[in-house]
Amino acid sequence: MSAYFFHEIPVCYISGFVAVRDPYSNLENLLNVVEAINCCPTSRTTNGFIFDFALFTGDVNRVLIRKADGFFTMAMPFQIIDYGANIVFIYDEYNLTIDSAFISYMKNAINTCREGAYSYDNVVYSLHESFGMEFNEAILYSDVLSSLLLKDHGYFRFDDDPANQNARIHPRYHFDFFCTNSTGIKIGVNNNITSSFFIDLFDLNKNRPYMA
Repeated sequence: MSAYFFHEIPVCYISGFVAVRDPYSNLENLLNVVEAINCCPTSRTTNGFIFDFALFTGDVNRVLIRKADGFFTMAMPFQIIDYGANIVFIYDEYNLTIDSAFISYMKNAINTCREGAYSYDNVVYSLHESFGMEFNEAILYSDVLSSLLLKDHGYFRFDDDPANQNARIHPRYHFDFFCTNSTGIKIGVNNNITSSFFIDLFDLNKNRPYMA
């Protein structure tokens, strides 16, 4: 397993995450991570204990984001190429680099879908109108959006939530696992969880951590 850590990410990106309610919001958060790393290559650190974002590649490809009250994590669908001074994200299925243009196209497509029910044709037309794309290119990026939305996002989070704790109904320390894009399972634990729990969890060569 390879791990990449990033610290002192600007507040504009840290505050840019949205609550995950559907595949669109998960993709928004994923794009926010990639944009932050693209724009802040000097944020990379070797400190695996103090970080804002962490990327894991190998048998498990995931992103881990530290938040004020815990962590959240989701699958990373992009290939990571490490050039040392910077990291490049590639969507292998379409041989596309995840750069600022790609991110703008996807954000436009997500906003178009949120204006009504998902429509492949509406996404194509919006990309054509907004960016002056030829229709064949707009069709390509509409295909990319569909592909990303259909992938298993694997989102789950850990919360330290003393304000809302309510005995066994809403434990202070708990994991939220998402099924059909809403909270499906809440599992309470006795103690706070640190980043080392996730680092061990994502490394298939290590023993599985117990939550108790």
